Amino acid sequence: MTDKLETKTSSHHKLASWLDNRFTIPGTNIRFGLDPILGLLPGIGDWVGGLISLYFLFQAANRKARLSVMLRMLINILLDVIIGAVPVLGDIFDTGWKANLKNAELLDQLDRRPEETERQSTIIVWAFCLMAVGLVVGLLYLIGWLLVTLISLVW
Repeated sequence: MTDKLETKTSSHHKLASWLDNRFTIPGTNIRFGLDPILGLLPGIGDWVGGLISLYFLFQAANRKARLSVMLRMLINILLDVIIGAVPVLGDIFDTGWKANLKNAELLDQLDRRPEETERQSTIIVWAFCLMAVGLVVGLLYLIGWLLVTLISLVW
């Protein structure tokens, strides 16, 4: 059983390393992988990287991970794809975010301490949801304020 676990850990960490951490910018400690390089392809690069990242989500499903863990992994992937799609800034974000390494580590944690991983994931998913709702409410408030201001200037 240990050999199987080590093989699984090794294979998903190898993929994560290739995607997020394989190369170093000369003269720095900044590491990056194929994911930010794919992101340089206009229009499709980040989506291709996101599709490859779904491997970790499928591995979690095969381990019968709870929804909270899978949502946490999906949030990591979606942030990588959506923010990564922003020209230049997205590539910088991709280099630092390393969603695949985060998800590979989540798979390891799931194997070692499933209850703790599920509890942490539940908290993180709820915090993300609250922040997303706060962001939407804040944007709606800002749009409303801008409309009222523009109308008052015209009238």
